[in-house]
Amino acid sequence: MADNTSAAEEEKKLISRLDDMIELAEKRGTVYSHFLNSHEYAVAENEFRRRAFKNYCSYGLFENAERKMICVYKEYFRPENGEFPMTCITFDFRKENVLSHRDFLGAVMALGIKRDTTGDIVIGEGVAQMAVSDSVKDVVISNISKIGSVGVRVCDDVPVKLEKNENFKELCGTVASMRLDGVISFALNISRSKAAGLINGIGAEVNYFLKNDCSFQLSEGDIFSVKGYGKFRLEEISGVTKKGRIHITVLKYC
Repeated sequence: MADNTSAAEEEKKLISRLDDMIELAEKRGTVYSHFLNSHEYAVAENEFRRRAFKNYCSYGLFENAERKMICVYKEYFRPENGEFPMTCITFDFRKENVLSHRDFLGAVMALGIKRDTTGDIVIGEGVAQMAVSDSVKDVVISNISKIGSVGVRVCDDVPVKLEKNENFKELCGTVASMRLDGVISFALNISRSKAAGLINGIGAEVNYFLKNDCSFQLSEGDIFSVKGYGKFRLEEISGVTKKGRIHITVLKYC
């Protein structure tokens, strides 16, 4: 209950900031948020939809970015992507070294930088790129020469060249209904009673909102997750068997 209360308070604070952004945009033309995570972005979109407010856009540097800034703008002031106050930081290192998302994020957080000033991190072979707010780019460039024990060269003059690829494992089968507990039971390959226990306990996120209702009905395209068990997308509902069970395809994010 405490976690739910805390989450509700954070959502109220975010909506209050959106109010301020809308008011300021009328005076300044454009106002930008910090980097929002997937849940915060979903809250913002729901609030804009509730108000039928359309003068906003978002950008996260990479295609399919999970962490994005929102811009609220006055009529006719919609910005181009390049106007968002963010920079692509590139880290070059030896190809034989293997570095993880956690390694890069840890090095940046160790500088005292807040998480909401950093966006997605994409890692390739011997190179990684990170979206950061313009306000902290100089701190990152000036203070990082190693990630762990691995030497890196850091710069901000390389355009985005890495793609944020999403890899999935396809799960196909049948469920008795589109209830949340039934679909999670299938996706996690656990009993329905255990799935219900997880939902009633730590909860499950559906489209980045916490749900504790086992009977919640999922729809095609919904993204759902259980902490510690992974993230999934209900890709397709494709018919009914002779016994009345529903064919579904679920994609597990890898």
